[in-house]
Amino acid sequence: MEFEKLVRPFIEKEMEYPVILTANSWEDFIIVPVKRHGEWSGFVVIGPSVRQATTEEHILGLMNDNHLSYRDLPHWKAYWDSLPVVSHLRLHQIIALAHWMINQETLEITDVLQYSYQSVLPSMFKENIAIEVSTNRELSVSNHSFKIWDKLKELIRTGNTTELMKQWVAVPTESIGVLSKRSQLRNAKNLAICCITLATGAAIEGGLYEDLAFTLSDLHIQQIEDLNEVKAVEAAMASVVWDFTERVKQSRNEKMSKPVRDCCEYIYSHLYQEITIDKLTELTGLNDSYLMNLFKKQTGMTLMNYVQKQRVEEAMELLRMTNDTVSSIGLRLNFSDQSHFIKVFKKFTGITPKKYRSTLTTEG
Repeated sequence: MEFEKLVRPFIEKEMEYPVILTANSWEDFIIVPVKRHGEWSGFVVIGPSVRQATTEEHILGLMNDNHLSYRDLPHWKAYWDSLPVVSHLRLHQIIALAHWMINQETLEITDVLQYSYQSVLPSMFKENIAIEVSTNRELSVSNHSFKIWDKLKELIRTGNTTELMKQWVAVPTESIGVLSKRSQLRNAKNLAICCITLATGAAIEGGLYEDLAFTLSDLHIQQIEDLNEVKAVEAAMASVVWDFTERVKQSRNEKMSKPVRDCCEYIYSHLYQEITIDKLTELTGLNDSYLMNLFKKQTGMTLMNYVQKQRVEEAMELLRMTNDTVSSIGLRLNFSDQSHFIKVFKKFTGITPKKYRSTLTTEG
């Protein structure tokens, strides 16, 4: 039983403080020691729980990780759905309360965190890190990758696509670092994930919408995880860096003031919800007439026209990428009815949604 494997080290060491143990299938268990007269006399188990509601995609991933048959999906879905959802913070609050009730000892959440992590890591983990650091110092091995990343981050932040690609070609991948000794493919993927993380931060500093940047980051990482060749991962990493830099370049060319930029980011993030002038004035702290004049001056269109244009562009993507009906797409994008959607779509594109979709079929 996996639970027995999780708990056995706790019993053998007679741990003094409570811990959170997480199974490979993501259930959390709280283990609280029971002390009598200062001596360890047993333990109490609280759980299992999960930290977030599971989706079918999440469950399929867990089943794949644990080599479970997909025929058992209904059984496992029913099991995981039956578990209470308890956040990480709440788990630690429960630990502190349970430890007080059982042992009359006060614990800080930070103490619980530190002890939980120490109990999960292999005993040699810190020692191995310390040995590697000492060896590098003795052999005068220096990691210069931070200088490379600093250069690349600055080019992403400023949207300098031309110089970035020149620098990228000149960077020897072997000098960036080793993030997995067991697998070249895993090493390439780990490097790519680090690169995407740094590029995301640099792009946000350069003015890219936060919501867009983090969404792109997640999607790029997911796609890279699905690749099975080192060269493909390296090509994807270069493509991601270029993509972020190009988006920053386009964003910087818009030359918007902060209030207008905040409005555009809000509109981008809430395209599928109702967007009102009142909400945007509350967001920017400006009165409605001043904000509307400022927005039109800097973007060349009224606020509501801008919202409509963004929704039409999103509708074009949905028409291209999905088989959803015209009416359902209009409804999702907050158009009052199908005729209103068709009218606005035609205003910006010159054709109806149905005609637009048919042109895509013809081109294909």
